Amino acid sequence: MTEHERSVLRTADGDEIHLQVWRPSGAATHVIQIVHGLGEHADRYGRFAVAATARGCIVCCHDHRGHGSNSDSLGWFGNKDGWELVTADVQVVHLHLQDRFSDLPLVLLGHSMGSYIAQYFVMRYSPDLSGLILSASNWSSRIELFVFYALASFEIWRLGGHRNSALLDKLGFGNFNKSFEPARTESDWLSRDDAEVDRYVADPLCGGPYTSGLWRDLTAGLLKISTDNAVSKIAADLPILITGGELDPVGGEKAMAQLAMHYAQSGHQRLRVKVYPGGRHEMLNDTIRDEVTSDWLDWIVATSRNAR
Repeated sequence: MTEHERSVLRTADGDEIHLQVWRPSGAATHVIQIVHGLGEHADRYGRFAVAATARGCIVCCHDHRGHGSNSDSLGWFGNKDGWELVTADVQVVHLHLQDRFSDLPLVLLGHSMGSYIAQYFVMRYSPDLSGLILSASNWSSRIELFVFYALASFEIWRLGGHRNSALLDKLGFGNFNKSFEPARTESDWLSRDDAEVDRYVADPLCGGPYTSGLWRDLTAGLLKISTDNAVSKIAADLPILITGGELDPVGGEKAMAQLAMHYAQSGHQRLRVKVYPGGRHEMLNDTIRDEVTSDWLDWIVATSRNAR
């Protein structure tokens, strides 16, 4: 039996954080804080949360600024320092969870853009965590990031930060669908499960629009995390799971291996990489989602059992 609650937290700048918490009806043993990806929202993690509560886990996920319940400004982080604001929101939620569930080990799970936010959050705030899961993540080329940042700045000058840029959207998503042609939809790269892809396409809170300002904020964030010095700010003894689909055009086997290499070079020894053959971008919405869910929960339980 799963208990589900929604609440609203306040930020220092007066914004609202829409938070969802799924709890087992009995005693809980772990807390999982989820940081969702670009162009999605917390509701999409309900199925995973129900499975996790059956294993004794409390699952928490909030909507980022410009996402989900904050749809009045869809695809927009803020007028200034949007990346810092979004990351500070994760800290607000984290402190809230620490206060409510102080006796339980807490694992942070970041998916795609959420994996970048999660990394910066750990670098910036040094939270007390029992583990870190990076789903559908990668190591970004700084040269490409600088070029994209310059283009985003130009588009902000040309259109304004609140406007959508077709150029940035095209460059941001590149040829994600190319490997899956002939494709049914523009989102086939997300999952091998057609029903899940259709559900994403039909959801008005998924898939954008994305503003020029958001693209620049996101790129600024990637520049902050994509150095070995930044990675070294994460505690070397923190257990880290890097995981995702083999064919994910964002992460993928090669990109995850490169990310893991940088963590290993920075002295992170409690590091595991789990790649799912044939998998695409959203492994929690894949045809083998039950296997993936079980694997991740097994890792969380084992990691928390051996917490520092």
